[in-house]
Amino acid sequence: MVESSKRGVPKERWRKFFDEVSGKLKGKGVDITLSSGNGPQHQSRLWQLHGVTYDPHDDALIVSCEQQEHVISAPQSVSIEGFGRELASVEILTQGGGRETVRFMDPLLLSAP
Repeated sequence: MVESSKRGVPKERWRKFFDEVSGKLKGKGVDITLSSGNGPQHQSRLWQLHGVTYDPHDDALIVSCEQQEHVISAPQSVSIEGFGRELASVEILTQGGGRETVRFMDPLLLSAP
């Protein structure tokens, strides 16, 4: 069994990092959870991902999905969690002290009836 590992991504690498992994993540299911003093709240559940990018000009992380775009303004830090070489989630700490977690999932394939 491969253990989970978590590590931070320096801000100066955000744009390059998300540009590199975005193509590999395209089509995965996305679950976005917002956490604050009120506890976790789901923004989305299993939308199909089109891409993730960091815009340094607007200082915003953009998660582009089939249904809509989710924008995280003025992110303070980015941590990634994975199993071996597989990226499982990205955790973003926001300017207001909140936390947003973006989880990536493969669609479940069902056997033919």
